[in-house]
Amino acid sequence: MSVGAEYDIDYLTPKTYEIGGITFDGAQNFDTRVVQLVAGLQVGDRIKVPGDKISSAIENLWKQGMFEDVQIKVTRIQGNIIFLKISLKERPRMERFTFKGVKKGEADKLRDEIKLTIGDVVTENLLRTSSNKIKTFYIDKGYTRVNVTPKTEIDTNGRVTIIFDVNRGKKVKIDSLIFSGNNDIKEIRLKRRMEKTHDVHYFKKLNFWTKGFWKKSRYVEADFKEDLNNIIEYYNEHGYRDAKVVNDTVWDVDASQLKISAKKKKQQERLKVKVDIYEGHKFFFRNITFTGNTVYSDDVLRRSLRIGKGDPYNKKLLESNLQYNPSGNDITSLYMDNGYLFFRATPVEVGVQGDSIDIEIRIIEGKQARIRNVWVEGNTITNDKIIMRELHTRPGDLFSRDAILRSRRELITLGYFKEESIIPEPRPNAEDGTVDIVYKVEEGSTSQLQIQGGYGSGMLIGQIGVQLNNFSARNIFNKDAWVPLPAGDGQKLGLNAVSNGTYYHALNVSFTEPWLGGHRAQSLTGSIYYNLYSNGFYYKKESDQYYSLQIAGAGISFSKRLKWPDDYFILSHGLSYKHYTLNNYARLAEGLFSNGIANDLSYGFTLSRNSLDSPIYARSGSEVSINAYVTPPYSLFSNKDYANATDQEKYRWVEYYKINLRGSWMLNLVGDVVLNTRFRFGWMSYYNKDIGLSPFGRYFLGGDGLSSWMLDGREVVPLRGYENNSLNPTGGGSVFDRFTLELRQPIIESPSATIWVSGFLEGGNCWSDVSQFQPFKMYNSAGVGVRLFLPMLGLIGVDWGYGFDGTSGGSQFHFSIGQSLD
Repeated sequence: MSVGAEYDIDYLTPKTYEIGGITFDGAQNFDTRVVQLVAGLQVGDRIKVPGDKISSAIENLWKQGMFEDVQIKVTRIQGNIIFLKISLKERPRMERFTFKGVKKGEADKLRDEIKLTIGDVVTENLLRTSSNKIKTFYIDKGYTRVNVTPKTEIDTNGRVTIIFDVNRGKKVKIDSLIFSGNNDIKEIRLKRRMEKTHDVHYFKKLNFWTKGFWKKSRYVEADFKEDLNNIIEYYNEHGYRDAKVVNDTVWDVDASQLKISAKKKKQQERLKVKVDIYEGHKFFFRNITFTGNTVYSDDVLRRSLRIGKGDPYNKKLLESNLQYNPSGNDITSLYMDNGYLFFRATPVEVGVQGDSIDIEIRIIEGKQARIRNVWVEGNTITNDKIIMRELHTRPGDLFSRDAILRSRRELITLGYFKEESIIPEPRPNAEDGTVDIVYKVEEGSTSQLQIQGGYGSGMLIGQIGVQLNNFSARNIFNKDAWVPLPAGDGQKLGLNAVSNGTYYHALNVSFTEPWLGGHRAQSLTGSIYYNLYSNGFYYKKESDQYYSLQIAGAGISFSKRLKWPDDYFILSHGLSYKHYTLNNYARLAEGLFSNGIANDLSYGFTLSRNSLDSPIYARSGSEVSINAYVTPPYSLFSNKDYANATDQEKYRWVEYYKINLRGSWMLNLVGDVVLNTRFRFGWMSYYNKDIGLSPFGRYFLGGDGLSSWMLDGREVVPLRGYENNSLNPTGGGSVFDRFTLELRQPIIESPSATIWVSGFLEGGNCWSDVSQFQPFKMYNSAGVGVRLFLPMLGLIGVDWGYGFDGTSGGSQFHFSIGQSLD
């Protein structure tokens, strides 16, 4: 790069000129306005020639890495007016790139990794960055001695082909991982703490279900150093505060000493790794005192700290219980949930005697902070008021960290935003003791296309539906709001159609207003539906061979969030009406009531509590509910002799009462592994023994639980490992129970998809009468499954279960959409 001149300049006597014009040479692929802006030269500027302004312009253009040569020339001078030419020689651009020494499948993945585009300017930085990405790709696969050499070929038009010559070498595995100096902690416990590094013999010492099963015995230096830190952290957690790695040594193993096949010797290199540890003495907590606390007593703070005299010295636990514990039971939470945003607590070692350590926790309580402003950022579809009404932080309230976490949970539960994007950001104002809170969100997909299939009652059933979870009814007639559908007001609209093509058809429409009146968390839901089940259109309706069951119904319910016992509780109640028309329908409850009309008017009551931390992959919290359905006891107000009454007289107005219980608890065991325990129980009974149990609404147990084809108001209860509806008395049961123990592990958690695998134990049974109920006499099964959540399709699952009891058990595969198996 240089300063050139097409006009004579006296370099010994700089003069000041005004730029009268700027021309360009060699910048065919660049916007000259951008080049001029980068250079920092504009017509009308006053500059010295020669001077720093010209030198800086050349340096600025050179830093872009786009040019091989940069020159600024003086083309003309008229008095104190100077005219400049910026001459540029562009670097060559990439025409194509390819790989040498790479398999085709790997080449496709590498293209996604390096993300090069035709037309990119070929610079040293581009070649170096791309080569490093290729190296990282192979290092992650265990080829830690990979070498990548980028080569360039330039054609006559100046276009460049980049060839990445890859020599991945052999896979490098750890043959032996050896520890020395670990006198108090066994070697196997240290190896378990090494998340990313272990030797090829590790599996022999661990069973299938440990997390070590999923590891690979590759050697990656960065991962190895990280794992050494994990070991020291483990020592510190057990009281060895002075523990350290004295030395680590890595050396190659002679291939002739390896007891592996000749093929593996060609594919692998083996290492031995030795780690020398200094454990030091084990220390214990002795006296823990507090200073500066006036709001809470020492006893209250000690209960929150949960560390006693004689406990092993654990600095990590001390800081966790002092600053932040995931359970929320820490001293900082105690203060911050009471408004003390500016609270600070500093633990200081004030005495060490032998193996005992005295700790003084120095507290600065500060003043209580009140919330000044609350707003939301990032919502492009959802209206502000829909978000604000879900928040538990209000202007004027005392600051509370618990209220912020609860607000985030409520926003996650809405399902309108990408979970990982919901970030509450407190902005303290120390001058006036207030705090502003900003909730940052990113809109996600709120509509779901539901596709469901299943086999039951001798037919294949298909379902398609649309669930709009953030609908806006008030904008239906606003053509500008259809992008593609009116949205943003938090209402729910469901449209659902089910059919097998010939025998069965069902239509359902539902609508929910979650904040009726706009001021309280109270919702109103209405639905209408129509079902038809028959033996096909090819039978004439007048024929004795034709049979059918038609159900038309509607329902309305009102729900309200309660404040007591806590605001996780929701109370719902409503009315439901079903109209049954039966024509030669002998399949209902052992042939009871095959012709005629029946009406079912019931009142439903539900009390539920849901504290799950996520609606998709929950790690903590619970979900429990009790619901009851009752019809009027019509027969008690009638003088009819129901013992001798016809079926039509008995069931013109169906009567029953039923109670359903269900519960689900999440326990985060370690990492992301979650134990889920669930139960369900249901009981249905009658008022009049002469009428007996209603033929409608009975329980059917077994199989995948797909309930889209509930032909007679039945409740379908899944039990994996068994055929559909195979574990209930003929015609359905009046009482059932089911218990599930499930271990879950996520594989992918991202905005576009969430996937987890699970293993389960399950048991349940169904009886015709409560007098036969034996809660622990169950059909048992075990199996594994996988769940996939896609924003547009919802939750999809495939399970394999093995039923251990009865003739309908054995190996069974089950497909589910939504939570039909839960």
